[in-house]
Amino acid sequence: MPKTNAKGLSPSVTLDRDSHRPLYLQLVDSLRASVENGTLEMGTRLASTRKLASDWGVSRNTVIQTFNVLISDGYITSRTGDGTYVSDATTPPGTAAQTNSETTASYPFRGLSRRGRRLVVKRAIGVPERPLPFMPDVPDLREFPMRSWLRLLNEVSGGLTGNALAVASSMGYLPLRKAISHHVSVTRGLPCSADQVIITTGSTQGLDLVIRLLTDRGDPVWMEDPGYVGTRAALVANGCNLQPVPVDGDGLHVETAIANCLSPKLVAVSPARQYPLGTVLSKARRKRLLDFAEKTGAWILEDDYDSEVYYDGPPPRALSTERGNDRIVFLGTFSKTLVPSLRLGYLIVPPDLGEHFANARVNSQGHAPLLEQMVLAEMMNRGLYAAHVRRMRVLYRERQTALAQALAETLDYRVPKRELTAGMHLVLPLVPSVSDAEIALQLLDKRVVTRPLSPYFTGSPAQQGLLLGFAAFNPESIWEATNRLAALGHHISRAGSHLDRVTPPTGRRNP
Repeated sequence: MPKTNAKGLSPSVTLDRDSHRPLYLQLVDSLRASVENGTLEMGTRLASTRKLASDWGVSRNTVIQTFNVLISDGYITSRTGDGTYVSDATTPPGTAAQTNSETTASYPFRGLSRRGRRLVVKRAIGVPERPLPFMPDVPDLREFPMRSWLRLLNEVSGGLTGNALAVASSMGYLPLRKAISHHVSVTRGLPCSADQVIITTGSTQGLDLVIRLLTDRGDPVWMEDPGYVGTRAALVANGCNLQPVPVDGDGLHVETAIANCLSPKLVAVSPARQYPLGTVLSKARRKRLLDFAEKTGAWILEDDYDSEVYYDGPPPRALSTERGNDRIVFLGTFSKTLVPSLRLGYLIVPPDLGEHFANARVNSQGHAPLLEQMVLAEMMNRGLYAAHVRRMRVLYRERQTALAQALAETLDYRVPKRELTAGMHLVLPLVPSVSDAEIALQLLDKRVVTRPLSPYFTGSPAQQGLLLGFAAFNPESIWEATNRLAALGHHISRAGSHLDRVTPPTGRRNP
C-alpha cells in the first residue's frame, strides 16, 4: 500500500527487474496508469526523490528521470521549494485545451475547485441507461411491486396535510424510523430505538454526514482496498488521510492495518459482504477490529449495503450486536431491494448522536421526500417489504446460479463458493497482463456491460477483473450474454485471486 508521511505520498509501483525496458520507463508507465485510473488523485503531493528512490529500490537519478518525463507529459508539476504534485489540470494530460481560449484568458480562475474535481465521478462512455447484461448493482426494476406501491400511495396521500409537513421530524418520518428499527433488530440483530434512526436520501448522503461529523480534514481513515469508489470519493473530497487496508478471504486485514497504517479516526468497512470482492469479515477479525476501536476510540462505519440479498441462511449479525453501538454507525439503503431512484436510506447512530446527525442533515442537505417515506413505512408495517425481499432472494439466487453455470460451461471458470452466498454480482478475475478497463470498453461494442475491477484498488497493486451483475437479467439473457464473453477465455486468471495474496504484517505502529 502507499506509504504516507508529512512530506508526501510514496505510491506503490510495479517493476520487472528482469525486463529489458529501462526502470525509469517502467516507473513512468506505472505512475501514469495510477493518475489516469484515479488511484493518484489530482493535487496529491509526492514524496521527495530521495525518499522514493529508497522506497522503490532504485537510484535517485532514475526517479529524477521519471519525474522529468511525467512533468513534460503534464502528469505532475514541480513547485520550487514546495515539492512535486499530481497535476491539477482540469483536462486530462494530452487532451486539447479549452476551446474558448478567450474566456480562459479573461477568467483564469474559472473551473471546479480541487474538492469539486474529486467529487466528480467519471462515467463510462457509451454505457446505456437501460440495463444490459451484466450491469452490476441494478435490481430487477420490472419486479418492483408497483401495484402495491400505488395503492399505498393513494391511501397515505390523504394524510399528507400541511400540519404533517410542519411537524415532520428532522430525523425523518417517525413511523418509518420505527419500522426500520424493528426491521434491523429482527434481521440484523441490531437493537436500537427510532431515536437512533436518521432517514437519508441514500447512502451518499449518509456517507457524507458520517465523514463530516466524525472526522476533520487530515484525519487518517482506514478503508478496504479494494473498496467502494463512492466511499473513497467522499473521504478524499472531505480531506481525509486515506489509509488503504488490504482485503483477503477473511475480509479486512486488521493486523496489517494495525502494523502499517496510521491510527485511524474512522474505519470504513463492509463486514457482511465486502464490496466488491464479496468476502465476509471473519469472527476473529471482527473481534480484533472491535477491540482496537474500543482501545483507541476510533469510530466504525459499518456499510450494510446489501445484507438483504443473502442466499445461504441469514446474514452475519451487525457489529453492534457484539459490543454495543457507542462507536459504530450503521449505514443502510433501500436501493438494492427496491429501486435506486427511490433515494431512501438510513443511518443508525449511537444514542447520544441522534440529534446532532438530524440537525446536520437539515443544515446541509435537507429532508428525504416525505410521501415516499410514508408509503415505505406502510409497506414495512404490513409485511409487504419483507415479502418482496424474500421473493427477490429466490429470483436472484436462480440468476446467480445461471451465471455461475454459464461461466463454467462457456469459459471453464468455476466461481469460488465464498462468492455464491450473497450479493448481486460476481467477479471474473483476469490475468495481470491485460487491462480490464480496455476489455470492458471492447465488450460495450458487443452490448455487454461490465465494470472493471482495477479502479476499486487504491494502494495495493490492482487486480484485473470484471464485475458481472446478474440480478436484473433473466437466465436466458445471462446465457446469451455469456456466449459473447467467450473470447475472454485465455484472459481469465485461474491461479488464485487477490484474496489469496495479501502480504502479512511486518511491523507494528498502532496499539
